[in-house]
Amino acid sequence: MERTIAFVDFDGTITMEDTLAGAMKRFVDPGEFALYSEKLARGDVTLSQVVRRAYDGAPSSLLPELLAYVRSVPLRPGFDEFLDTCEELDIPVVVISGGILQFLEQKMGPCRDRLLGMHAVELDVSGPRMRLVSEYDDGNELLKKTDVMALYRYDRAIGIGDSFTDRNMAQAADTVFARDVLAKFLSGLGKPYIPYKDFRTVSAAIRSSR
Repeated sequence: MERTIAFVDFDGTITMEDTLAGAMKRFVDPGEFALYSEKLARGDVTLSQVVRRAYDGAPSSLLPELLAYVRSVPLRPGFDEFLDTCEELDIPVVVISGGILQFLEQKMGPCRDRLLGMHAVELDVSGPRMRLVSEYDDGNELLKKTDVMALYRYDRAIGIGDSFTDRNMAQAADTVFARDVLAKFLSGLGKPYIPYKDFRTVSAAIRSSR
């Protein structure tokens, strides 16, 4: 049993842009991408449906190009210092992403051993066509983050995110750091959160609360 665990989103939180969407733009027709983005925003389709439509069946040969793009995306400032802070305060860090595991491995490789866990959707490229593999796909979220949180035992949860894919995780957390779409959503619910621009803000807030 851990006293506190920090559950952290990857795309748009640890990274400065959403690599799942950014990679899609490299092989999905721009018009189709815009159409399904609008449908997703209206709630006409789920994120799981949109991502599977893009990735399932795409040529596996695209993966090296997608990984090269992911390597070019910078991490949000202060992330290493955030890991230092969590280690100092004995707060394990778990990264939970509805994005692609291979993308996380490209960016998180150097600090993988500093994480208690890392969860994402695997992209099977063993054949000529890609196939997404997720045991936590509930038809809405490609990876249901609260199901992953339930794998761990803890007294308190810190949630850090930025998007509507982090809504359930944020509602299940005791302390939430939010920005962008997630912040607007939580404001609408009246759920308290701490705004952040980078991980220096997060580290400072965690230190001050101890």
